[in-house]
Amino acid sequence: MTERRRILLSAILFLIPLQAFAGTGDTSWMPRAQYGIFMHYQHRILLGYSYGTAALGTKPEHPPNSEMTAKGWNRFVDGFDVQGFADQMAEAQVGWVLFCIDDHYFGWPCAPNRTFDKYTGYAPGERCSRRDLIGEVADALGARGVKLICYYAGMNGCMRDGKSAAGLMDDGDATTPPSAECRKRRIEVLKEFADRYKDKVAGWWFDAVMPNSYREQPHDWREIKSVVHSANPKSVIAFSWGRNRQACMCKGVDDFTSGDSYKKQDLTRLTPKNMPAHEGLLWHGKIYCGNVYHGQGDANQFRDEELIEWINTCNRQGGVCTLDWPFDPETGLIKPFGMAQMKRIAQAVRRGE
Repeated sequence: MTERRRILLSAILFLIPLQAFAGTGDTSWMPRAQYGIFMHYQHRILLGYSYGTAALGTKPEHPPNSEMTAKGWNRFVDGFDVQGFADQMAEAQVGWVLFCIDDHYFGWPCAPNRTFDKYTGYAPGERCSRRDLIGEVADALGARGVKLICYYAGMNGCMRDGKSAAGLMDDGDATTPPSAECRKRRIEVLKEFADRYKDKVAGWWFDAVMPNSYREQPHDWREIKSVVHSANPKSVIAFSWGRNRQACMCKGVDDFTSGDSYKKQDLTRLTPKNMPAHEGLLWHGKIYCGNVYHGQGDANQFRDEELIEWINTCNRQGGVCTLDWPFDPETGLIKPFGMAQMKRIAQAVRRGE
């Protein structure tokens, strides 16, 4: 390349906005919405097990498999108060809900999926819930003007359920990339969900991925985008990689960062200015607000003023935020102390204080 061409190319690249390197999902609504909440709706969490309980020494991180049953899972899912939850979200004026379809370690989707059942050998309702909780939540939130983003770990998860891993042709090691056949099967499972929900789902937040998970053709990162965008061309996409929460997994595929965190954060440091997003992605920060990680606990851990200032700071610097509060496992409703704080924060942030 000649020096003249190099200078010209540099000038062109300088003029291209950073967002041009991000995916093609429509993130324009997210800064306007400012912030949303995360729902850790997973079987082990509902049973009271998590990283947070392990850190406190109250319960191990993972329950014994014998404690996780299809009967128990369906009882939880059937008990979720969809309309009550959607009313809470509308009252708290959140922009979106990031809701778990499944769990990183054990799967347990809270919606039926025939493709998953076909490959894993589970009967309907035996691993995937009988009730389509995601579909019902999407409808109820949509009727109230709240967006739904789906958490999904099925691209490289289920490692603690041997039957699921074997049926998906996985080696059971989350650190190694899935085989071509495994990627094909996992993408087919995703496609059934995406095609069912279409534009009822505004985005997908993929957990349990590694940089090498979907790098080889066929069935690479771009195929994940193709599946999601064939169902809803405007869907936003994020990938959560444990070592870098503001990383870009594949140029032109991700739209916003996972921003995940699992320890109490110094909110003065967790900002777009201090921890910039990579490759022009929309900066996203995700924190937990109860006194135990994973939507658990019996009190709030941040003062109202801390959360209000954090949301406003991140918004001013071009970022968006997702927060979670403890919820009742039996009903799915945010616990009263969390709901009260959510409403106080909404009143302040929406007034521009």
